Amino acid sequence: MPLLTNTSELPDEPRRGAAWSIAEPDRELDSNVIRLPAGESIPAHVGAEVDTLIHVVRGDGVLLTEGGEEPLRTGDIALLPRRTVRGFQAGGEGLEYLTVHRRRKALQIGGRATGTDG
Repeated sequence: MPLLTNTSELPDEPRRGAAWSIAEPDRELDSNVIRLPAGESIPAHVGAEVDTLIHVVRGDGVLLTEGGEEPLRTGDIALLPRRTVRGFQAGGEGLEYLTVHRRRKALQIGGRATGTDG
């Protein structure tokens, strides 16, 4: 079945973090709905080795980048190129955004993969 979830029907918990994640095992994409309560943030950091598309599902806030601050509001879509600085600051109503990116390879321990993709 192609329908995965409805973002307007997500549960209220957790208040912070991944409110939804794609769970299908044989996929090439990863996707999450990330939730930040009002006034909370994810500090600016260098992103992973994958381009990431974000779509603001609900609320408002600020996207922090190397170039400064970009306001975010419901409906906005942004592309965060791989290995670029990004951070998020939730506004007064909180911030929920969908991320979509290529699935990253599994973590490796001692030179051996722990899975085929992860």
